[in-house]
Amino acid sequence: MTDWTRGGPTWSINRFVAREVREQMRDNPLARRARYRWPLRLLRGLFSVRSFWRFIALYLFVDLAAVGVEAAWHRLARGTYPAWASGPAANDLLKDVPGFLIGAQVSLVGVISLALALVTLIAQRDDASTDVQVYYHESLFFEITASCLALVAILCMQLLWPLQFALHLISVSSAATLFKLGLLVFHLGWFLLNLAAVAHFVSVTFRFVQRRAREKLRESYTANVVVPDEMTRRLREALYHMAGTEAVLVDDETINPVAFGLEMGHYEAELRSNFERPTRVRDLHVRLAHWAITHWRNRCATKEGAIYGVGPNDSGPKLWFVPRVDRPLQGDVAWCRREGGLPLDWRERLVLRLAFRFEEVRDEE
Repeated sequence: MTDWTRGGPTWSINRFVAREVREQMRDNPLARRARYRWPLRLLRGLFSVRSFWRFIALYLFVDLAAVGVEAAWHRLARGTYPAWASGPAANDLLKDVPGFLIGAQVSLVGVISLALALVTLIAQRDDASTDVQVYYHESLFFEITASCLALVAILCMQLLWPLQFALHLISVSSAATLFKLGLLVFHLGWFLLNLAAVAHFVSVTFRFVQRRAREKLRESYTANVVVPDEMTRRLREALYHMAGTEAVLVDDETINPVAFGLEMGHYEAELRSNFERPTRVRDLHVRLAHWAITHWRNRCATKEGAIYGVGPNDSGPKLWFVPRVDRPLQGDVAWCRREGGLPLDWRERLVLRLAFRFEEVRDEE
């Protein structure tokens, strides 16, 4: 039997796989040698947002939080602010620093553009187009570009401080600049983070144009991305099917009444969803699924006249779950199907919907 407790309280397949892969990579001396250093892992974690709009949404959350704190401060402290936060020096900082940051940030975007053009020329000359994907990942190109452009957009927008202006117009004196200065420090920290990321980007670019260094980049990409991704895919697929075979204990001669990732001809649809875009299973919480399946089997067993076979051709009522971890679904799909037995009750349906987590398949995949 599988030790499903490695997947946490709900026996999550993703947590199980992540833990297993992490342990395997930690025990592998070659993988440890090629593993990213902790500063780079930290940098990758900070830029994991990746999308331009996600950076904007994250900053909007920070800005709204600052506005909320300022409103609470004004209500509780009765508008009392430090003298330095409302003086001419503070106003000068709010006027001058954003302009400097915008100019510097635009310069960083220009450096990224020039480096990308250089890499494109090298790739075309050396027929290294297959290495471009390695370069994009190792250099954090998409993440850095999205972060830099998002900061430029935010700095331009915050020249007018729209949310703070609306708050001051309603209840707070416009001379209160304390929380604007706090956001200005946040902008400066974000810029310094982008500066460090661009330094990493330039370093990877210079290494990429050298063939010997490019080989090391391939090794790093293989050890940190390709191998863990392949291990994750295979383990997820294996655990997903094992979750079905271990949902109900049967003897060696009995067909298992539960199957994940298989279809059948004659069935009653129990759970169905309309997937407008290609969608796949993101995670399965095995403990929840096993509870619902066991509860349903027990209800079927107590039904008057229910007969359970013990041979290879009859194992009583069956449940079939169509989704597979590697095959997207689209349209109206009956993803939980039943043959014989009682229909699922509302508790079993609810728990199964909580057990199966779906996600849309991104275009780049």
